[in-house]
Amino acid sequence: MSATGISSSKACLVAAGSSVLSALALLFLWKSDAINITTAYILAVLPVSLMVFALVKTLRSSKDKTRASHRYLARMAITMAFYLITLFLAEHLIEDRGVTGWPAALLASLPGLSFAGVIWVFGALIIEEQDEFFRMLYVRQGLIATAISFTLAAIWGFLETYKIVDPVAAFWWPTIWCFGLGIGAIFNKLKYGTYGEIR
Repeated sequence: MSATGISSSKACLVAAGSSVLSALALLFLWKSDAINITTAYILAVLPVSLMVFALVKTLRSSKDKTRASHRYLARMAITMAFYLITLFLAEHLIEDRGVTGWPAALLASLPGLSFAGVIWVFGALIIEEQDEFFRMLYVRQGLIATAISFTLAAIWGFLETYKIVDPVAAFWWPTIWCFGLGIGAIFNKLKYGTYGEIR
């Protein structure tokens, strides 16, 4: 793959990651009353624009759009967009507008489904990847992420049981799994000389 293609893929990943981080920062500012709802909606253009950029760049980054890695990037961008939109909807309608009952339960479930989407998208990458070496790297990366999140969940669970620490929201465990994918990529780099880059 050309240097242009590599930089394009990296730009997609940076834009997608930045969109999530900027959206979470915006949500924190909104919920802490540092900015009002109108300002939050105006500033929401930033993460949405970054996500759209990532999706468009992904679709244009390769002439061979059947590559598993490019389908992975497109699916991940869509999943993250779903996460950001549903998170803002849940925060606004449940927290600020007082929606209750089954509509609130449905709204609260939607951001969680995006985590399931991330795992499905990563699993599809493993299944669709044709290069056996890269498939092994992705499997290894996923197993490392799973080991990290499950180990921390188990330890924290017992600490909670014996009242040593306070309970934490369950959505942190799949969040840690996502960060674990990055740690798994670093382990791949150390052992095999490559992160398993999207190519």
